[in-house]
Amino acid sequence: MSSVDAVGFDAARLARVAARVERDIAQGRANGVALRVARHGTVVLDLCLGQADVESGRELDAQAVFHLMSLAKALTAVACLRLIEDGVFHLTTPIGEVLPEFARADKHTVNVFHLLTQTGGLPIDTPGVPPNVIADLEQYAAWTYDRPSSCKPGTQVAYSVLVAHSVLGLFMQRASARPFSELVQSLVLDPLGMRDTAFGPRADLMARRCPLQPARYLSASGHEAALTLAQAHIARITGYATHPGAVVPGGGAFSTVSDMFRFAEMLRRGGELDGTRILAPATVGYLARNHTGLMPNQVFKWLFAGRNWAICPAYLGLGFWGRGEQPTPGPFGNLNSPRTFGGIGRGTTLFWVDPKYDMSLVLLTTGLMDEADNFVRYQALSDLVMSALVDPAR
Repeated sequence: MSSVDAVGFDAARLARVAARVERDIAQGRANGVALRVARHGTVVLDLCLGQADVESGRELDAQAVFHLMSLAKALTAVACLRLIEDGVFHLTTPIGEVLPEFARADKHTVNVFHLLTQTGGLPIDTPGVPPNVIADLEQYAAWTYDRPSSCKPGTQVAYSVLVAHSVLGLFMQRASARPFSELVQSLVLDPLGMRDTAFGPRADLMARRCPLQPARYLSASGHEAALTLAQAHIARITGYATHPGAVVPGGGAFSTVSDMFRFAEMLRRGGELDGTRILAPATVGYLARNHTGLMPNQVFKWLFAGRNWAICPAYLGLGFWGRGEQPTPGPFGNLNSPRTFGGIGRGTTLFWVDPKYDMSLVLLTTGLMDEADNFVRYQALSDLVMSALVDPAR
């Protein structure tokens, strides 16, 4: 019996996942794809196909370093939850208790829980803020001080793309009296052996970085608006993520598929990997809950309307996305169990853990897609993986 069969997968069905990836690359819907899937810790699919850099022709390999995009939020959340376990602060601690300047403009009730669940009413986006300010933790957090919340904290899900996590990162830094990057390094990256992961442009990682480029299909007729938007996002993200000394807790990290697989496996195992415990099982169980009820995610209002997709609950945990109970347009498969949780990044990156089936998946890609197209891609690949599991009892 093969290792694939031993953990309940049908090899022929699993081959459909690789075929879909190959088709996406051939059609220009991805420039390169690194995909790893495991059950009970046994890797059943490990793909590395396509190009790291279309302009130079560099092929993708297992050592490629990717922009994590918003997967960085999951690293930040785990470091934050570890500080909570250590008693440095609590989910209910008001941000203004540590950052008094943040409490201005009637934000004194916004707390750590609100920022982790995206219910603090902080700006969804920050148009006009230059990359060098986004890259500066203190300056970017300060952008929020004199701006009121967009809602009563806890009553709406307004996904803050970047600035809420900079506020959270500065809060963590002040509360612990330790630099944010040092916190993540010492509490998460070093213990997990994630040697190829960092916030900011570490020189050795930049030599292997996959530059942000549009997916090739966006150059075809009919995609002009999506291409223009992708190019604007690429310029902005590259600008702040690679800025010297950048600290962007919500989107400024770099990593490899192997490192992110170790991170996902730690979560699958209830907070421990290779004998090193990062979080308690109770914390992992709590972070994966749906903490936003039936509230929809305001950031997807126009995205969903453009595809005639029904508005659905956000299903957000503590710094993580959840699968939830009803069919939703991405980011996970509809065949994943309801307690599935993970992270997604703008047009390129995904990881998830399915506790019911004891599975983990990491997908890191090159070629920035239209966000709605990316949701369809995430859902298709996840459902193909889940439909290849034919004997869950194994």
